[in-house]
Amino acid sequence: MNLDLLGWSNFFAYSFDTYRNDGFAPARVAIAYRESYLLYTNAGEIYAEVTGKFRHQVRNLQDFPAVGDWVVIRTQTGEKRATIHAILPRRSKFSRKLVGGATEEQVIATNVDTVFLVSGLDGDFNLRRIERYLILAWESGANPVIVLNKADLCTDLASCIAAVEAIAIGVPIIPLSAAQQQGLDALQPYLQSGQTVALLGSSGVGKSTITNQLKGDGIQAVQPVRASDSRGRHTTTHRELIPCQTVV
Repeated sequence: MNLDLLGWSNFFAYSFDTYRNDGFAPARVAIAYRESYLLYTNAGEIYAEVTGKFRHQVRNLQDFPAVGDWVVIRTQTGEKRATIHAILPRRSKFSRKLVGGATEEQVIATNVDTVFLVSGLDGDFNLRRIERYLILAWESGANPVIVLNKADLCTDLASCIAAVEAIAIGVPIIPLSAAQQQGLDALQPYLQSGQTVALLGSSGVGKSTITNQLKGDGIQAVQPVRASDSRGRHTTTHRELIPCQTVV
């Protein structure tokens, strides 16, 4: 894989310089499992675990690798496995609070350039929810773009767009219908090589359908929303960094 096309830049290369001459290599986290990680490397996909030293030095959950992180690895000779020794500084970060015995931060995704805030133009259209997602996007350091999906189901598209414009001044707003393959071309300016885009939205708004259309195949499972309230059924249950066909 070409790491430049996956988002590698001078920002990360500068931080990696101290590791370059010690037999380490950079990689990007594609999926974070409970105890291991799927990474994208120059040599392709590889599974990895953090070292015992790394685990011992980590103080908080937020300090473990997350989807989108650039990590410092050492590959194991003759095996398709690696060990993770460090995380390079993050340019942006989506996180949420876990409430238990103490409040702790869980990092959801990192190093995102643009976030598509997806809202369905059906019975689940909710301006307050869009406002909350806008706050999350601005706090993360990524640039928000509001995607109004299911435009084919909307009886007054102009009024819905005007309502969103009133709460999101200056934020790009893109109406489309992923299921009907209408309006997707408007997303292309944000999908250039080396750019990382995240999709944020409630269950059932069409994030998986949009992903499938952009990727060109059915990699994400989809289900119909509930007829009673147009809410989804939490079909997609994990986070994953998915390269588009043009970046592999």
